[in-house]
Amino acid sequence: APLVRAVDGTGAGDAFAAGLLSALLTGRPQEEAARFACAAGALATTAVGAFEGVRGAAETLALAGLEGVPT
Repeated sequence: APLVRAVDGTGAGDAFAAGLLSALLTGRPQEEAARFACAAGALATTAVGAFEGVRGAAETLALAGLEGVPT
């Protein structure tokens, strides 16, 4: 998982699951989907609350190291 400054774990599992499903449904290979999901879960921990830390696809792809990698 990417390193972030975590402040609250609420919603991290949900963000991971949503990220995994989203990446798989958009055609990402399993390894890339797992990296995207880990980044989504990590970002969710960066703010207090269940969804305040969730970011858009571009920022999540960048944290996962997948920025510019076509689906």
